[in-house]
This record gives sequence, structure tokens and C-alpha cells, in this order.
Amino acid sequence: MQSSKPAPGADRISQWRCSVTDLSLDNNGIRLAASVDGPTDAEPILFLHGLSLSRDTWQEIGDRLRDRYRVWTLDFRGHGHSDRAASYALADYVSDAQTALAAIGRPAVIVGHSLGGCVAGVLAQSGDANVRAAFLEDPPWFLGQPGEWEKSAFPKLFGIVSARQAAWQQARAPLGTYLAFVSDSPTPMGGIGSDHFGSRHLLSHASALQRQDGRCWADGDVAGSVLAAIPTEREFLCPVKIIQADPGSGAALLEGHESRFAHGNPRADIVRYEGCGHSPHRAIAFTQRFAADLEAFLSSLRSK
Repeated sequence: MQSSKPAPGADRISQWRCSVTDLSLDNNGIRLAASVDGPTDAEPILFLHGLSLSRDTWQEIGDRLRDRYRVWTLDFRGHGHSDRAASYALADYVSDAQTALAAIGRPAVIVGHSLGGCVAGVLAQSGDANVRAAFLEDPPWFLGQPGEWEKSAFPKLFGIVSARQAAWQQARAPLGTYLAFVSDSPTPMGGIGSDHFGSRHLLSHASALQRQDGRCWADGDVAGSVLAAIPTEREFLCPVKIIQADPGSGAALLEGHESRFAHGNPRADIVRYEGCGHSPHRAIAFTQRFAADLEAFLSSLRSK
């Protein structure tokens, strides 16, 4: 079921041009907020965000593509302007993306960051005719396997963020509280958030944290409740490119994970961004490179 009416509360902080359409998609009674922009007959791209972000995170990348592609963005359940839900398992997030693919109605390229990258990867394994290709941005693909989660920066990071969020949501803290947190907190890349992310991305992240359902953190067990369900041994059935952040700067794909990807999927293209943290598409120093790599990947599909 699909409606072209703007989602309630759709006071988005992003400033899309007037051609953008906000949608409300129905996934078995859960209302999912989505947006679409670009020529109706252009090739579709579906962008999926990471945990604690929202579809708004893709504005800059979407702006570069919307003249040539049909750009779709989706808020997962419990994020952005989508409904909260009773369950936040991997299969639930995958079903959210499948709902968007059904609305698109034709083969699409899926671009996913972090959690969204895992969802995109699972869909790339599925053989779904509506999945043309996948572009995975530093997905925590192997962090659900025994001992891997603890090697990453995420247990400590998630513990801090989820505790602050719970306290602030209970106190109905203003957006400025969240903005100060994401701007001033230290990062695995060194320095603080405002050293690496522009003001719009910081505001977008702050707003997403304010809105997010805290149950998405799974009481600190995202590895067990979500990531452990990833069928890492399965082969991708469509073209896939993987962007790996720097393992020394907070990557979700740890040292050696790229080799495991390559072993199971020798045709997948894997590129590491040295010195880059977990969010290349948001990082000031890497946004241009990320966009160029994505556009090159999209162009390569035309010859396949």
C-alpha cells in the first residue's frame, strides 16, 4: 500500500528541491517514511541508512544523482519519521527494504551504509529480481560472529550513545542537547565530530538520535539480535562493490574482513579508505571520493 501524502511530522531538516515526493509505505501495518526524487523513467537507486541515522543522511549524495537517477531514500522502522515497531531483527529491516523495492516496482541498485549495508548485502544474496546491484558502505558484516563484535569500537560507542539517548528522551531534551553531543564527542579518527562532519550532517544525526526508538539498540546486543543473523557464507548473486573504512579509525569491517569477503565473493570489488572512519559518505574529507566511486559503479552497470 502506498500514499503520496507527506508523512505526519515530515518537518525534515533537509532542504530538497520541490520535485521531491514524501511517501508513506505500509509494511504489515508499520508505516515507513520514504522520499523519491528524480526523473520517473530514470534508473532507480534505493539508499538505506545505518543505525541511529535516517534517510536524511543521503541528501548530499542524492543531490548529485537526482538529475540522472530516480533516487529513493527510506527510514527504517524505529528511525526518522517511520513508525516504531515491536521487533528490530535483521529480517524486519530486510522486510522494510523489500517494501520499498515493491513500491519502486523494477530492478534497483541498493546503496547501504552500516546496518543498511548489511540489509543491502542480504538482498544481494537473495536473487530477488528487483535487486540489480548493491553498493555496501562499511557494513558490519562479520561482527555478529563469535568474538568479532568485541574487537570493534562499537560496544563502547553504542553503550555511551544509547545511555545518553535514553536519559535525554526521558527528559525530553531539546535538539541542541543532541547536537552538542554529536559535535563535541571524540571520534576514532581523532578530534571531535565537528572536525570531520559538516554542520548539516551533524544536525541530521542529532535529529535522528532524538527521534530513534531506543529499543533499536537491543539492550547493547545488536551483534546477537541483528548481525548474527547475516548469512555471511552465502554468495552475492548480483554485482557488488564494498567500501571498507580504515580499521584503525573505527571501521565496522575489521582488518582481515575484506579477505573473508573476497574469498567468498571473488568478483566483488573491495576498496579501503585509509584514514577514514565508519561513515565515508558523511565525512568531509571523503564525501567526494565516495560519490565518485558510487558514480563509477553505477556507470559500470550500464555495460553489464
